[in-house]
Amino acid sequence: MYKTSKKVSLLLTPIAISCSLLYASSLHAMQVIEGSDSSQAGLDDLTSVERIVVTADLSQRDLSELPASALVIGEAAINSRQARHIQDIIGMVPNLNFSSGASRGKFLQIRGIGERSQFAEPINPSIGLFLNDIDISGIGGLATVNDIRQIEVLSGPQSVASGANSIGGIVKLVSNAPSDDLFANVNISYGQFNESRLAGTYSNALSNNISTRVSIQQTKSDGFIKNAFLNTDDTNRIDETTASIITSVALNAVSSLDISVFTFDIDNGYDIFSLDNASTLADEPGFDRVDASAGSLKYNYRFDQHKLQVSAYLLDAQTEYGFDEDWTFVGIHPDGDSSFDFYQRDIKRTGLDIKLASTIARGQNSYLLGANITDSDEVLLRQNTFFESDYLSTYERSNQSVFGQYVHVLNDKTNITSAGRVERFNTDFADAVGSSNISDTLVAASLALDYQLGENLVFASISRGYKAAGYNIDARLAADSRTFDPEYNMNYEIGVKGRAYDGLATLNLTFFYMQRDDAQVSDSVLFAIDDTGASSFADAIGNADTGTNKGLEFSGTWDIAENWYLQTNVGYLDATFGGYTKENGEFVGIQQQAHAPKYTAYLASNWQLSNSVNWFVDIDVKDDFRLGINHDVRAPSTTVINSELTWRAMGKHAYSFKLWVKNVTDKAIVTRGFGSFPNDPRDGYSTNGPYFQFGQPRQIGVTFNYDWE
Repeated sequence: MYKTSKKVSLLLTPIAISCSLLYASSLHAMQVIEGSDSSQAGLDDLTSVERIVVTADLSQRDLSELPASALVIGEAAINSRQARHIQDIIGMVPNLNFSSGASRGKFLQIRGIGERSQFAEPINPSIGLFLNDIDISGIGGLATVNDIRQIEVLSGPQSVASGANSIGGIVKLVSNAPSDDLFANVNISYGQFNESRLAGTYSNALSNNISTRVSIQQTKSDGFIKNAFLNTDDTNRIDETTASIITSVALNAVSSLDISVFTFDIDNGYDIFSLDNASTLADEPGFDRVDASAGSLKYNYRFDQHKLQVSAYLLDAQTEYGFDEDWTFVGIHPDGDSSFDFYQRDIKRTGLDIKLASTIARGQNSYLLGANITDSDEVLLRQNTFFESDYLSTYERSNQSVFGQYVHVLNDKTNITSAGRVERFNTDFADAVGSSNISDTLVAASLALDYQLGENLVFASISRGYKAAGYNIDARLAADSRTFDPEYNMNYEIGVKGRAYDGLATLNLTFFYMQRDDAQVSDSVLFAIDDTGASSFADAIGNADTGTNKGLEFSGTWDIAENWYLQTNVGYLDATFGGYTKENGEFVGIQQQAHAPKYTAYLASNWQLSNSVNWFVDIDVKDDFRLGINHDVRAPSTTVINSELTWRAMGKHAYSFKLWVKNVTDKAIVTRGFGSFPNDPRDGYSTNGPYFQFGQPRQIGVTFNYDWE
């Protein structure tokens, strides 16, 4: 069990492909008519300062024109949170939650839908997680926040836009684009728990038609866990290095090429659970590692009131996740056992996406057609102290889909948007027990009506999402529990978004009602270990007859004065499921879904005290919520306050100093919990916990930032 080296060859592939495209495009350039639109335009033109384009939307519309519930978090807000990972901005988004069970909050839930963990079983994620055009769904450790311009969250089923991995919604990290002028940045941060962050960015034009941006970030921390047995405080450490190179090439007046390369070296510790919910006692602390490389190409071409976009990506990742299964040390009690559980996954993904869209004048009917092919191969090695031999499995998934969207303009104020996707889903799974195949054709559709009422957009929509079938791999499960069926849902929304008070305030309010059919529900089964009283568990996903998720999402801003700005985001959620028989035989009539708090709220105040001093305060509020479906242990409600005081000097060489505090009142935050199995030999394995994983405690730090251009 050791950390393997990077796969450098993957990084060379996008460069080789790009050279081929550059050569082919240079030949084509001789045939291009002069005077066409700039090559900077296209499906993903994000350069406008006054517009916020939602790139995760199928046709990439402006946020104010999108008839759906969406929130875009800009770079300034990300920096104000001192964000290092996607988990650091979760509290800003209504009805968005996460679970840990790892060194980071890697598992996302939107409106109560989403995985809470992954062990041996392959998963088809409910929440689509993207880094630009690269699908990193299910590998949440890669969602580090390095040189990110905005984070987009689309709530509700997005199967039309991205297929089987987004029945609950999409979270997309969008990188900063290369600049034509010189820009450089250095960011240095230090905080309690020996946390340090060093980041640097350089962007400039290499020639008249080529611009590039290079960024690197390293984050280190001892973590906030004390291991009492080993007498050390770094067993839950953070050690993450990420780097990116993004290049934009204007091939000619009507075509452009974007090339992106990313590397990740994540070597985090994992030592979080304890028998007393206090200091840990593990004699074999765990780890949570990712070694990954990724690359993408995007080709844009404009012709005859149309635009063509072809994008492709490759991802090669190895994850290693292991933990001290007994959470203790040898000798804690005569009846105690000692075991370690280790999971290594080799993951390879490729994707090709083609879109053709009309570019006619605003206010006229428009369309978009597309096709997508993705492939994913996953090899799992599991080692466990109690296994007679290593466990090996392979999981291969291929998806082919066609999709389209048509916007019909009824009049100058009213539009009808219809869209659909048909996807062929095929998987092959094999281990020592045998092999199995699942093939299915999945269909998603959406219909939205929007009406411009003054400065406000009023909309209503119906959408159908899907999530593919899958496998439960543990041979100890009953034969009829080894697979589960696909899930479909119908989502209904009405909402309004726009401006008020002469443009000083903005609002976005959406009411939603979602009906889930054959809702996929995560369960687990306990099995005794050698009659010792200790136990191990097997994950099992089943289908409940129904599930209902309903509520609202509100986001708003208000410029109270020239130097004072307020923002508030509020979510309300009522999420239940029923008609489900758990693996232990217990029938569930109806109950609350796990990790689905009734309400979430976010309030931020940004006050410019002087030309050089700024004070930022924000508050995250979250209701209590169930931590699992097979027990009633709940995470308590929390109110977390963060604050930041900034002094800055502006100019060609701009710099700033920040004093920041996270979790000012040192509120205990539960991010994962169990209450369904015994693990303490000192009481004869007679109690089922509860056992908790805690999140960010109070932390004080400083940050220095230097920009020049």
